[in-house]
Amino acid sequence: MAFELKFNKEKQEESSRPAGCQGCQNLQKAKPNKKRKPRSSNKKFKDRAIAVASILLIMVAWFIGSYRENTDIGPYLHQAIPEAERIEPSTNGNYAAYNKEQLIGYISIGVASGYGGPIRMAVATDIEGLITNIIVVRHLETPSFFYKVDKNGLILRLMGKSYNDAFNLDVDVDGVSGATYTSQGIANAVLNASQRIAKTELNIAVAPRAPAKVEFGVPEITLVALFLLGTLGRKISGTHTKKLRWFSMLTGMVVLGFIYTNPMTISLFNKMLLGFWPDWHTHLYWYILIFGIVFSLTVLDKNAYCEWICPFGAVQECMGKIGGAKAHPIRRFQSQLKWLQRAVALTAIVIALIYRNPGISSYEVFGTLFSFEGNIPQFFLLGLVLVVSTLIHRPWCRYLCPLHPIESFIKLINTWRKDVWLKVRPVKKIQN
Repeated sequence: MAFELKFNKEKQEESSRPAGCQGCQNLQKAKPNKKRKPRSSNKKFKDRAIAVASILLIMVAWFIGSYRENTDIGPYLHQAIPEAERIEPSTNGNYAAYNKEQLIGYISIGVASGYGGPIRMAVATDIEGLITNIIVVRHLETPSFFYKVDKNGLILRLMGKSYNDAFNLDVDVDGVSGATYTSQGIANAVLNASQRIAKTELNIAVAPRAPAKVEFGVPEITLVALFLLGTLGRKISGTHTKKLRWFSMLTGMVVLGFIYTNPMTISLFNKMLLGFWPDWHTHLYWYILIFGIVFSLTVLDKNAYCEWICPFGAVQECMGKIGGAKAHPIRRFQSQLKWLQRAVALTAIVIALIYRNPGISSYEVFGTLFSFEGNIPQFFLLGLVLVVSTLIHRPWCRYLCPLHPIESFIKLINTWRKDVWLKVRPVKKIQN
């Protein structure tokens, strides 16, 4: 009875209120309708924030690597002239070796550019300038290639040479097939050290070295032609575009892959970040490759290399033709795989910068396929990629290749640059 009286009283109070009060209460309870940022804007901010964080991480890794790079050359000096009782630094930046009080030779550290970066060699000479011993202080070459050069006896063949020898591969010194850049780097480092001793310690007038010849041969011509073909092919459409693309890919696979083994790798990108820029006369191919990729991405906003030139990409598409592969990305985990690919690439770059070695973290299987050299895990990964390529279109490019995240990064920075420019210099609308 009491409950019914209370209920009737509340009902009478509600009926006595103005008609608009209930609506007012609903409006008060309702939350204000705030404008939400577009989803694309949030994604853009997130990507740019991660890009900035990645740049900062790379800078920190670079400085850590620079701080760690303090090679103690003392042990290498005694290896170069083991019979010396004492070795003292000279005023010219070299080292003088003594047996008791008699001068028995000199040691200089020669530096030259190899495939992976600078090669440092401790070169010992007698008091007449003839090379008596050569010790490797530090190199950044691919271990398998450097082992191949060492096993071939290139360093031993440089013993007994003098400062006035040219050290030209296949002329004065027999080179090592398949490791040309490494062989030339070792020879140049030894020559630089022996000539430095002759000029600064022996006061011998050394004839100036002939300027390096520009190497512009079959690989350079092929690369330029394929870039032009890829750029043209990306701009036109028609029945012959597909045939042109296959011609370009197969040419890149055969010439740049199997014959010369010069694909784009993350070690080349690491070498640029470390400041190891080789002489353009002898490494013109790499400068053409870097310029072509950056130009395609920043100016044309297209990636001509990956789609039209990449030797390993062509191999995957050939396997796809055999197995009938279809472009079926793994949609369920597409985002996770994309960020995993980026994380692995960033980790590889950071490791290379910390250890100051461009190729230490390279995980591509290009060399394993095109030069038929590698370890068991590399051959296993290569076989797995080739098998999966018969089912999925370019699985390495989609989910593993470190160059795809670098491409995305360059495009992001280029788009960001354009947005900033438009804010600074907005385009004026033409009024009719």
